[in-house]
Amino acid sequence: MSIRLGCESARPVCTNSQVTTQCPVIRARVFSPSSTSPYAFALRVRLCILELSKNYKDLLLELQFPCVFIFDSSLVRPANMLIKKLGFSRVVGIGASAGGFDALAQLLPTLRSDGHSVYIIALHMARYNHIDLILKLLKRLSALPLVAATHDDLLVADQVFLIPTGVTGVIQQGRIQLLPVTSDQISSPSVNALFKSIAQDGRYGIGVILSGAGNDGLLGARAIKAAKGKVIAQSLDSAQLHGMPGSIIRANLADEILAPEQVAQWLNNETHFSQEKVSSIPSSATLPLSDADVFKHLLQAVLATTDIDFSHYKEETLLRRLNRRMAALNITSLLAYQIHTHKHPDELHKLQHQFLISLSSFFRDNESFAVLKQHLVELLKDKLPGNSICIWVPACASGEECYSWTILVAEALGSRFADYSISVIGSDLNEQAIAVADQGCYPETALRDMAPDILERYFDRDGQYFRVKPFIRQACHFHVEDVVSNNLLEKVDAISCRNLLIYMKSELQDKLIKKFYDCLIPGGILFLGQSETIGLIGNTLFLPLDHYHRVYRRKKIKMNEK
Repeated sequence: MSIRLGCESARPVCTNSQVTTQCPVIRARVFSPSSTSPYAFALRVRLCILELSKNYKDLLLELQFPCVFIFDSSLVRPANMLIKKLGFSRVVGIGASAGGFDALAQLLPTLRSDGHSVYIIALHMARYNHIDLILKLLKRLSALPLVAATHDDLLVADQVFLIPTGVTGVIQQGRIQLLPVTSDQISSPSVNALFKSIAQDGRYGIGVILSGAGNDGLLGARAIKAAKGKVIAQSLDSAQLHGMPGSIIRANLADEILAPEQVAQWLNNETHFSQEKVSSIPSSATLPLSDADVFKHLLQAVLATTDIDFSHYKEETLLRRLNRRMAALNITSLLAYQIHTHKHPDELHKLQHQFLISLSSFFRDNESFAVLKQHLVELLKDKLPGNSICIWVPACASGEECYSWTILVAEALGSRFADYSISVIGSDLNEQAIAVADQGCYPETALRDMAPDILERYFDRDGQYFRVKPFIRQACHFHVEDVVSNNLLEKVDAISCRNLLIYMKSELQDKLIKKFYDCLIPGGILFLGQSETIGLIGNTLFLPLDHYHRVYRRKKIKMNEK
């Protein structure tokens, strides 16, 4: 038995099936005709399958590489619709840099064949001649066939492709394309470019970010999320370098935060790819009216109970965190959760803590801190002994950023540190995080990426922990405060507000940027996270010292005051 799927204007299409009277197996290779409505074409394919199913009690349809549905790039959205309905293939992009080999060595051995997934690795390598050695080692470790990607390779299910260094690897129409590196791609192969192409391809995309410095993959992860895919970040306690996975976590893009071997287990679990799992988090505007009302009432209840107003935070972020809390309680609807808060009033405090962001690390994004140090030295050169040096770190979490700034000042001033009145003020809404910051004592794992000489100069070992030295601790002051409603600080030399603005709506972002301007001295420094911008309002108030690393200088006068 054979069946033709397509139409007269389609490119040659043939499908063969070996038919038994009990269960025919249809193996199909289908091309989409460019002159046919994609919706009509998708419907025709489904009708053919339904027509066959009428004649047999059981029908097995195999849709595996290289027997796959292939769609023109202009038909990505309709293709995505059809793929979801027919259970087509998925593409897993894996991005890593320094420390990524060790993570891959833990992930690849336990990947299982599933007939649906193809894996593409973009691993930054320092030297071009490393590719042969890396390929050889990974081949030995991988449970699935692993090959070096070449231009125009056909993607094959249950196979792992390693993109060579010195090129940009993307996927187009079911094939790998190796392209020249462009000026905006800092590293090669570019994780951002790979992830963006996965998002545009139409198959179900998954982006995995492993150990590495910098933030390559952040923009690509956003694209995958926008295309309704999943993003997985390596847990920071298992990563040698926190830059790449940390940027994903701070941007709240990670659906899962896992150790490498757990990533493999997650990918092997077919239940994660059900229709329910791939649905996106709706905004309150798209929620059913009753759910939107319940969500609004929950925010009002949190405000009444904790005095913290989350109404100006991005709803998608709050809903995602609310869903995590509900999942932990095994509650499936917003209304049921609201009833739970009535029975257990302390739950509103737990929800408030779930909403808050309490993630930090020492010298987060080392390259950005290196750039910052240059500008901080320039700022401090006009300070005289006895002058005050004031730095504010709103949303300081457990204090690592505050101590990083204090160490930076100590490095800049050297033996003159004690000649100045130095005050580094950290504020956060999370009382538990502030308590940790106040202690100034951190596990050894939190400092494993710190330079040994910095560790020796500014920390004392305390068992399995390291405690900041007294002269550093005495310069830091921590408070439980809301950055939005706290009293205005004056004559602040520098403000470090990193990865807080991304959780806020634009009007609240503008309000805080104006507040930072009012707090800073003329020429003072504003330091933001790499996923953040100062916006149109900020451009009238600040000058970029280093736009890529988000270091800005306060203008001496507002544009509208000239």
